[in-house]
Amino acid sequence: MKWCFLLNDAQFLPEFFGKLAFQTIKKGDECLVVMSSKIAEYRKKKFFPNEAKFISKIDWSIKNYQKGKKEFGKLSWKELFPAFDRYKSLNFNYNNSFNMVSQTYQFLEFIFQEEKPDIIISEPPAGLFHEVTYYFCKKNNIPYIGLSGSRFNDRIDIYDSEFTFSKYEKTFREIKNVDLPKKEKKFAENFIEKFISHRYKPFYIDLIKIYFSQIGIIKHYVKKFKGLKPLFKYFLNRKYFKDFDYENEAHLKHAVVALWKIEKRQFRILFQKNIFSKISNDDKDFFFFPLQYQPEASTSVYATYYCDQLSTIRNIAFALPFPYRLYVKEHPASVGLRPRSFYKKIKKLPNVVLISPQEDTERIVKSSSGVITITSTIGMEAILAGKPAYVLGNMFYSYHPLCRSPKNFEELKEKIEEDLVKKPDTENIEDINIRFIASYFRNTIEGNIISASMGEDENNYELIYREIKNYSWGEK
Repeated sequence: MKWCFLLNDAQFLPEFFGKLAFQTIKKGDECLVVMSSKIAEYRKKKFFPNEAKFISKIDWSIKNYQKGKKEFGKLSWKELFPAFDRYKSLNFNYNNSFNMVSQTYQFLEFIFQEEKPDIIISEPPAGLFHEVTYYFCKKNNIPYIGLSGSRFNDRIDIYDSEFTFSKYEKTFREIKNVDLPKKEKKFAENFIEKFISHRYKPFYIDLIKIYFSQIGIIKHYVKKFKGLKPLFKYFLNRKYFKDFDYENEAHLKHAVVALWKIEKRQFRILFQKNIFSKISNDDKDFFFFPLQYQPEASTSVYATYYCDQLSTIRNIAFALPFPYRLYVKEHPASVGLRPRSFYKKIKKLPNVVLISPQEDTERIVKSSSGVITITSTIGMEAILAGKPAYVLGNMFYSYHPLCRSPKNFEELKEKIEEDLVKKPDTENIEDINIRFIASYFRNTIEGNIISASMGEDENNYELIYREIKNYSWGEK
C-alpha cells in the first residue's frame, strides 16, 4: 500500500511522521511525502527516509499551475477561512485568494489522480492544504487519518473525520459499566478527578511562553533568529516562489515584526492588569464562557461561523434569560494578545462580567448553571462535573449526554431555558462519565508525538503503524 504524509512546518509532528515513515518502508510499503511549503521542505524533509518519494506543492505549481482554470469541485470559501484567519499579514484580495485555492486544488487533484495514495497521514484538518486534502479523501473514499496529542498522557488521538473519530460514540453506546475491568474504571475515575481539579494539564500548556524580561525577549528572539536559515534560503529564491508559497510569505512577514510583537504583548500585559473584575462568591445565577486562543483550528476550522468571539459573546449574552449573567474568562495563553478595546467592548455588555485568567476555573464551573463554549476543552470539564455544556462548534465530546449542540443562538436560548426548567438528570453521572472516558481512551493509540523530537523516544512505531492500519480499514 502507499502511505502519503502531508508535511508542513508544524512543531513535533514532522519528526514523528518521519519515524513512522521509516516503519512503512521497513514493512515494504510505498511512502509519499507531500510538502506544502518550501520552509517545510527545508526544515522537515530531513526527518524522512531517503527511499520516500517527495513532491513539493511549490515546485509542481511553478511548472504546472493553470492560472484562471475555474474548477473547484464542491469547495467553498469556508476552506480558505483558516488561512485567512491565521495569516493576517497576507493580502487576501479576490485574485490572490482565487490563486491560493486554485493552486492547492490543482496540485492535490494531481496527487490523487496520478499518485493514487491508499491512506493520508497528517494532523487533523487545520488549514487550507489539509481541508482540500480531506475533500479529495472523501471524494475518492480514501482514509484521512489525523493524529494529535491526546488528553491522556502518552496516548495519541485519531481523527478519521474533520472534527472527531467516528467510533467514539459507537463505543460509548456499546460499553456496559458492569463489564468494565476494575483497572479501567479506576483509571477513568482518577483521570476525571485530576481533569476537573486541573491537577492534570494538557501537554501543550507547559510549551507556552508568555512572560519575558527585556533580557528574556532578546534571548528569545536571538534563539528564533538562529532558526531562520531556511527562511533566508527561501528569501534568496523568493522571486520564483512567492506567487505559490503563501505559507512562507506569511512566515517571512512575521519574522520582520516578531520582536515588536513580543514587546507589544509585554506592554499590554503590564497595562491590562486592572481591566478584569472579581467574581462575586454569592452569585449563582450565571453561565460561564471561556475565551479561546486565536488563531487556531479550534475556532477557524471547528467553529468557523463563531470565530468572531466578540460577536459570539454578545449574541450569547442576549440569549440568556433574566436575571442570569455571563462570566467571560480570558484564556491563559492569550494574555497580552488582545487589545484593550476588545475587553472594553465586552465590559459594555450589561450582563457580562470579564474575569481574570487566574480565576479558579474548577470553582467557576461548579458554581455555574452551565458552560457555553465555542470548542473549549472546558466544555468537557463541565460535563464531567455534572454541568451542561452548550457547544457552538464541533467537538469530539459532543456525544456525552450532558453536551448540547445548538445550531444557532435561538436554539441555544431554547436549550438553556429547557435545562433551567427541567434540570438535567445527573443521577448516574459517575457511571456515564466512566463509560465516556473508557470510550475515548479505547480509541486512542499508545504513543507520544512530542517524544519523537526528544532525546529518549520510547514510541513503538511498529505498534503505531499496525494500529493505524487496523483503525483505517475497520479491523479495530
